Amino acid sequence: METAILPKGSKAMGELNRKPVRRVKVSKQRQINIPKDFYDALNLSDEALVEFTGKEIVIRPAEYEVVDFSEDILKDLVHQGYSGEELIQRFSRIKSEIPKALDRMKKEAMENPVITGSLDDYLDLVGDDEEDE
Repeated sequence: METAILPKGSKAMGELNRKPVRRVKVSKQRQINIPKDFYDALNLSDEALVEFTGKEIVIRPAEYEVVDFSEDILKDLVHQGYSGEELIQRFSRIKSEIPKALDRMKKEAMENPVITGSLDDYLDLVGDDEEDE
């Protein structure tokens, strides 16, 4: 029979608050392997959302949200005075440029991260800002 020594007050690794728990190794490159049964249960693919809550890291399936800007684009173009065939042409051109614009925004965000330095320092700073409000 195997015996595990756990910190005082901790629960067995097999179950925590009635949720399945697995211990995984973290590589020197900060990578982990998600247990197959977790992976399959969440129907994960090539991307996941990773959230840091301040106390733990939560991994969720990356669900793609379809965002349709059509109504906003049309309202703006009508407000600018477009109508008829000119409205349709202008709308089509703007709508076709959205994927490229989103890709540029994503690239810029990745090149200029909001968090510089340590995550602890950033979270302390954010916490200080919230206390000031």
